[in-house]
Amino acid sequence: MSFEPAQRPILPPRALWGLIVLALIAYLGAVLGSAQISLTGLTITWISLLTLGVATAIAVAMQVVAAPTARLGGRALTAQRRYRMLAIGAAASVFGAVAFGTLVTAADALWDCLTLPICLSVNDAAMLSNIHRGTAGIATILVIWLAIQTWQTRPEPIIRTAAAWGLGLMIAQNIVGLMQVIAAASDIETPLAAVRLAHLAVGALCWAALAAVAALSYRLPYPTEQRANGEAARPDRGLTDRVLLDKKPSLLKDYISLTKPGVITLLIFTTITSMYITPNGTPDLLLVLWTSIGGWLMASGSHSLNCYFDKDVDINMGRTARRPIPSGRIPAWHALVLGIVLAIIAFAILATLVNMLAALLSLAGLLYYVFIYTLWLKRTSWNNIVIGGGAGAFPPLVGWAAMTGTVSWAALILWLIIFYWTPPHFWALAIIRTKDYARAGVPMLPVVAGEKETRRQILLYSVQMLALTLIPTPVGMLGLPYFVMALVLGSVFLYYAVRMQKDYATNVTWGLYKYSLLYLALLFAAMVVDRVAFAA
Repeated sequence: MSFEPAQRPILPPRALWGLIVLALIAYLGAVLGSAQISLTGLTITWISLLTLGVATAIAVAMQVVAAPTARLGGRALTAQRRYRMLAIGAAASVFGAVAFGTLVTAADALWDCLTLPICLSVNDAAMLSNIHRGTAGIATILVIWLAIQTWQTRPEPIIRTAAAWGLGLMIAQNIVGLMQVIAAASDIETPLAAVRLAHLAVGALCWAALAAVAALSYRLPYPTEQRANGEAARPDRGLTDRVLLDKKPSLLKDYISLTKPGVITLLIFTTITSMYITPNGTPDLLLVLWTSIGGWLMASGSHSLNCYFDKDVDINMGRTARRPIPSGRIPAWHALVLGIVLAIIAFAILATLVNMLAALLSLAGLLYYVFIYTLWLKRTSWNNIVIGGGAGAFPPLVGWAAMTGTVSWAALILWLIIFYWTPPHFWALAIIRTKDYARAGVPMLPVVAGEKETRRQILLYSVQMLALTLIPTPVGMLGLPYFVMALVLGSVFLYYAVRMQKDYATNVTWGLYKYSLLYLALLFAAMVVDRVAFAA
């Protein structure tokens, strides 16, 4: 990899960051003034916020203009672009949260939104607060993601420090914001003006730190030919993924990978959202917390057991051969013990702090996944995903039972939606990994019936899934707003499925797979929006 000489910055970096500091001072002064002067304070605050945004954008842009041009391979170039987009997206989302927070402060909308995690009121001030909290939530996820990616791929201390400051300030901002709402709702004697200022100040500083990460992602060479300690790699290690292969993951990271945390996130999201759409109203936050922890640990246990029982399959698949057990980094029995221990802890938490029905349903999901899918269907039948996919549909049942203590027909509709979503979602991935499954002797549908038939089945299941997602409105479970959102989201899903019948390109198949993950999250989010925002 080689670099062309860097262009000379239009302004020295110190001058640019000095401009940012001045803009921060002006912004914080305006926020403090807005607590005293309503209309004038709002105007000054927005002018200073705009100045802060423009100044920081100029600072980042100047570093981008002066960035060296790298000659990278295809994968490394893609990784570099993704990292830069993530850095820019995190910084932009934090700026959006600060902007809405500024408006909430200037409009004194705090008193219209004293409930967590969202406002139950329907007036303009409460809606503004909800937008601010939603933006802050998205920003928090992106900042955490950016910090993880920085730690994994960037060895330079300066960019790691900036990312760490961004993460720390983001966490602090959330804590201060939470304290602000709790103090106001509980009539605790506290200088709210100072807390508000601290909340916005920490957010603005977080924005500046993330803007620094974005700028540094352009100014510093992408480390495709460096090790984590900054030394040059061997000449035959030209791509990022090959460098990462040369590094041995930490033992803690290996144990965490046994639980497949990336998969669990969507499962827990469907659990939480199902709790918000029951007839029992808004759930207590402590109940949501314990249900989520118990569900997360139970899913982690089931995945650990899956890694133990699938060790003979994983070693024959390129996608899974580098997992801790097939690669020999962790003894197989460790995954077995870890899975059992996590399941016991999860059951105890759910049974004692939630209710016994939720605990039993969560355990049933684990047993379904391990015994019916992993040990039986996955190895013997092409229906493995059709029937075995029901294991991933248990989380909404757990959430519903946690809130109501029962499992009604409405909860079963949620179960069926995920049950019919699973085949087209997973078959898209199976088409891309057909050779892997064939080599491992796993009878996935593309291996047994061929790619053409699999694509046809994806279309059939997509149609059935779309029809099923519309049922909650006619039966009175949800309202018309959900119906419209479900129809739009499902139509996009169906578009991908129809396109796959004619276009066999890998990117089209990947498109359906990636959208299917977003689709399920948005569908369940639409249920909550319908129930909370549009309920009579």
